[in-house]
Amino acid sequence: MNNNISSSQTDLINSLAQLNQNTTHTLSNELKNIEPEMVQALNDLQLKNQSLGDKELDQLLQQQITSIFTISDTTSNATLNSVKAFDYKPSSEELAIRTVLTSQQEGLLNNESSDKLIECFNHSVKNVHQAYANTSDILSDLGQLGHEQKSFLATSQQRVDHVLGAYTNDISNLNNPDDDSYVFELSVKTKEGDTIRITFNSSQGYDKNVDHSANELSFTYQVEGELSEAEHKALTQVMSGVGAMADEFFKISENSFNPFTGESQADMSLDFLSDINHQQLSDFDLSLSTNTGSNASARTIDLSYQFDHVAHQQNFDFESKNGSQVVDFSVAMSAFGGSDVTQMQQYLSALDANLEDSRTHSTMEGKSSAFGKSTDTNIREGFELFKEAFSSMSSAAERYSQIESTAANQFLNSRNMVADLVDNMITHDSRYQGLKTDVSTGVGSDVSEDVRDTLGAGISKLADFDSSFSFAIVGQKINPKTTIDLSQETQDHQSGKLFKVNQSKTANTHFDYQLSRPDYYDKTESYQIGAAIQNDELVGLDQTHEVNIDQKLYREGKNPGQYELIMERTENQMSESKVRLIDDIWLETNENSHDMNKRERVADEGEPEDFKATNHHSHDKLITLIGDLDKLENNEKLKREYNVKLSKVNFFMDEKL
Repeated sequence: MNNNISSSQTDLINSLAQLNQNTTHTLSNELKNIEPEMVQALNDLQLKNQSLGDKELDQLLQQQITSIFTISDTTSNATLNSVKAFDYKPSSEELAIRTVLTSQQEGLLNNESSDKLIECFNHSVKNVHQAYANTSDILSDLGQLGHEQKSFLATSQQRVDHVLGAYTNDISNLNNPDDDSYVFELSVKTKEGDTIRITFNSSQGYDKNVDHSANELSFTYQVEGELSEAEHKALTQVMSGVGAMADEFFKISENSFNPFTGESQADMSLDFLSDINHQQLSDFDLSLSTNTGSNASARTIDLSYQFDHVAHQQNFDFESKNGSQVVDFSVAMSAFGGSDVTQMQQYLSALDANLEDSRTHSTMEGKSSAFGKSTDTNIREGFELFKEAFSSMSSAAERYSQIESTAANQFLNSRNMVADLVDNMITHDSRYQGLKTDVSTGVGSDVSEDVRDTLGAGISKLADFDSSFSFAIVGQKINPKTTIDLSQETQDHQSGKLFKVNQSKTANTHFDYQLSRPDYYDKTESYQIGAAIQNDELVGLDQTHEVNIDQKLYREGKNPGQYELIMERTENQMSESKVRLIDDIWLETNENSHDMNKRERVADEGEPEDFKATNHHSHDKLITLIGDLDKLENNEKLKREYNVKLSKVNFFMDEKL
């Protein structure tokens, strides 16, 4: 099925100006502005219970146009007087259009600036819309606003807007001689292989072949295959979410000459990803773009979502370009996952913390980030979209797992049980010492702050994922770029009665100037956990938390293109915990280490070796044994059995998957 619509006519502009809805209209106030004979005519119609005809309605509308422009626009008095001097009486539509355009001519004769002309035009259009609104209110108060009157006013206003809209586009093309274009393209593929493609293109510019401005509008809807009712419902659901996002991207401005805004992405949403019907749809691609006459103002969004029903994997890619600013992120996530509100909040907090690390370490302490305050806002808005895609896809995995019986067998039962046992030990067992993740070095609070734990302890029930976010400024002299990566990978293994779950969580933060200058900041945080159960009881728990930081900060040298080192540091913090719980004997080993090397320039001028060095090293180890040790000491058989069980658990825990 193919449906194609193409038109070269100017689209009706129904939103050139927004009416002030706070204005109160009353019959007594409005009748004061109407000529006495019009008042009498309206009263007579009301007494005779007759409907207002087109002639009387047009006259009432003219009275409102004349009244509003006479009261609020002194510059239009001459225009109104000249109109009244014509040999014929113009219609209300002609009066509205002539009044607005004559006002523009007066501005041109007075050599007004473009901004002033735009302001005057928008104000005049608002007055025209106000006249239609007032007329409607008067008729409503008189009980004369029926279907015919509503139709007359709507059609009349539509004709006025059509003419004024053409004028708006012509002026816009004059101010922006390069071609303007607005594009919406959506492709959706069903699980059965049917494809739906929807495109909308709008462009305007100067056509040299015909020596005047050209406006083009095209719409295409194509379906390859036959859509079932369920597929159509799933498509409609996606279209609703995509449409809301497109509405924000193509948001209409109050300024008629610049109808598209949307540099801010704060109001965009990707939460519709959590509601995609994977039983009917497999993937979709969306492309949005605007170009208002220059590369600097070009804006695009390209996103793609795929669901692999064979590999049980979902992938999402997003790229947004706004002039020289580029937001790029991706999320690859398993289709199987459970609900874990605590871990989700931990991950979202970890993402925020790592973005802040990248921003604050992109320049000298106490200074704003390398991106600048205004750009920082755009970073955060793009980052919120990234986090929203991440959490929405996680919710989709949870919903999919509840539907698919295979998922329940593979993930929800065994892994959730191990996760609950681990959480209970970490949270409630008084014997548990655990990881030492808050390292106090004695050399400055900034060091311990950098190596804090942001990933959280325990086994996450969420779907495994690999995600990445980047923000960059390209094409400039200095091109800062920040990248945030976050991933989770889970494996399980069984040997006899022993069942084990291994999980790794990794976060990486990187900042650099894309080779335009040598500054960089790199931080990698990893958390590894392995937990083993036997007969539904936790017998082994291994955890490792590690943070590595590498940073260099430069300043511009005396010669162009040269840079001098201000500070460099490397830092490593590691904390390990191993627990064995066998025959009521608690054995835990805790080991912690921290190394930091830092050099800072001590003077603004001096030799390269004029640096202050700060070094730190610490290491500690603690072994805790709790239980009835006498029974092992006095019973060789029990001692041998304990050692055999301990050896099996240790071997199983150390075994590579």
